[in-house]
Amino acid sequence: MNQYIPSQKNHRAKKTATAFFAASMLLFAVSGIRALPYRSMLQLLSFSLMTVAILVCVRYLFRSYCYKLEPSADGIDFVVLELSRRGADTVCRLSVEALLSVEPATRENLAEKKKDKNVKIYNYCVDIAPDDAFLLCFADSTYAPSDTPICIKIQCDKAFEDTLRGLIS
Repeated sequence: MNQYIPSQKNHRAKKTATAFFAASMLLFAVSGIRALPYRSMLQLLSFSLMTVAILVCVRYLFRSYCYKLEPSADGIDFVVLELSRRGADTVCRLSVEALLSVEPATRENLAEKKKDKNVKIYNYCVDIAPDDAFLLCFADSTYAPSDTPICIKIQCDKAFEDTLRGLIS
């Protein structure tokens, strides 16, 4: 299996966007009451909640990702494509030779990685807080030279996970 396109398994993004949108509309309606003091603050908060709802929609509902293993001049590359209505854009390309580990992305595991301030964790999941996410840790890469590992959070099935584990050198 050389490619995997995750599908949304929970509806947290839809529920979150709907909740922020509804709260925004409610605050905007309440801000129309003339007797209330600080109406402009309510409208500002309403605008902020609407912005968050739009950001959640754009990030989690209007996009998807494709994880690929592509041959390259140096060997095999792990590639993440961002799929949207306008097409596919490559957002990540790392050599599989630099792959250190494939670990479940549990809260404890993520907290341990975040303790080191220099570790970058890139989230390419299609769900908010998915249950089946994995953390791919790559060593120093020619694409992003540094002393700390690069961690990528993805959602994949067992077959793609086994394929990635088989490529660890």
